[in-house]
Amino acid sequence: MPNTFAYLVLLSWPLVAVLLFRLLSLERALVWTLISGHLLLPSTTMIKFPMLPAIDRSFVTAVSALVLCAIMAPRLRPSRDLSARSGRQVIFGLLALVVITPILTILQNTEPVADGNVFLPGLRLYDAFGLISVVLVSLIPFWLGIRYLNTQTGHRALLEVIAIAGLVYTLPALFEIRMSPQLHRWVYGFFPHDFVQHVRDGGFRPLVFLNHGLMLGIFLCMSVIAAVVLFREARREKRFSAGWLLAAVWLLLVLYLSKNLGALMLATMFGTAVLLLGRGLQTAIAVAVALIVLLYPMLRGAGLIPVEAVYEFALSIDEDRAASLKFRLDNEDALLAHANRKPIAGWGSWGRNSLYDPATGQMTSITDGIWLIFIGVYGWLGYIGRFGLLTVPILFYAMRRKSLGPSYVTPGLLMVLSATLIDLLPNAGLVNYVWLMAGGVAGLVLWRGAETGDPSRPSEAASAGPSLAGAGRAAWLMADEAAPASGRQARPGPTGRRG
Repeated sequence: MPNTFAYLVLLSWPLVAVLLFRLLSLERALVWTLISGHLLLPSTTMIKFPMLPAIDRSFVTAVSALVLCAIMAPRLRPSRDLSARSGRQVIFGLLALVVITPILTILQNTEPVADGNVFLPGLRLYDAFGLISVVLVSLIPFWLGIRYLNTQTGHRALLEVIAIAGLVYTLPALFEIRMSPQLHRWVYGFFPHDFVQHVRDGGFRPLVFLNHGLMLGIFLCMSVIAAVVLFREARREKRFSAGWLLAAVWLLLVLYLSKNLGALMLATMFGTAVLLLGRGLQTAIAVAVALIVLLYPMLRGAGLIPVEAVYEFALSIDEDRAASLKFRLDNEDALLAHANRKPIAGWGSWGRNSLYDPATGQMTSITDGIWLIFIGVYGWLGYIGRFGLLTVPILFYAMRRKSLGPSYVTPGLLMVLSATLIDLLPNAGLVNYVWLMAGGVAGLVLWRGAETGDPSRPSEAASAGPSLAGAGRAAWLMADEAAPASGRQARPGPTGRRG
């Protein structure tokens, strides 16, 4: 159980956010508030009230950033770029779909599930309010990205914070690689997952303050790619760049030592692509990843994903990891078949999306991939809404790339986002900073800022207040648009991960 200090740190984070917003530019304060909170606050520690989303680290960081951005950002009108109107309609349509789907889910799941010793209650309209509040909070970072990280200055801030935070996190990670994962227990009084899953190959897989070592692995992967992007952009601008390259090498070494094979492969592939390929090819790779991820359940159900080839490859590397992968694949097949019994709006919460043994009533399935959680709980409508918001900005960027300048920053951010999207297929790591990246890309391509030649945007000097000196481009609030509120996506029902 979390100790008192864990709750004290959690509830004190808004004060840290205020300090960050007073000391840093708007973009960097926003990004640091979300990412440092995710890396430092206690895992699985929450305060829960009926019909409201849990007050946990995702909620505290997102709401703190939202309130401070609303208070401190200059209130400016966006330009009316008619060429982006259709894109805005798509984004608003997907946001509306995500918010409305829980109501449809409730309406088609009012009956209980009864099978032998298994009894799961039917859903009530009361449950819809709880689900919608969770959904709204989960989308706050996406909305913050659209409003305040819609320039290449904002994208650069994202990449720099990811790279620097990863570098800082290598120190406690190395400690846990050597001494075993103990920091979360020592500081917050409990271990957030199964310790056995963090014993690997005669050593340890670190997690520091995250809820699983896999989460640390994918964040280090993101940091490697971000550092390579910043190296490439520094070379383009003819600035000193060796530091970012050395940072990427160091991060890759720590990622290797952390025993996260999947994240290591993603970091190597995407980091190499950023280092060697031009902006067009990087964008093409991101588009391919976006389309595969968006259509993954359909491709998986049709047998078009080469899962057997992947299993054979894993078997050639390590039998234990291949066995874990085989368990996941078999589990996915069974859960996908269950989800297809209610394909439109899903099974809802209370563990109705899972499988049980009728004789004992015990759960027999473990839901790992976030895509499988979404399609099981909210059906295809919920899946398309959420993964549409994560992938459609990439597609719009590809259509408008030539009008957005020669920088490597945004194509590189697409590569970081693509690596996290691939990781979401076997894992459930859809956290605040993933939504923030997707929102930042959506903001740039659908509401182009002054950095892309929009004369209607005021300059930084004209728009930034005293507390935002050095903020890069001024943040702006969208005017005359309906702004859906946001919330954190909880994992309905008992789920788990296998490392």
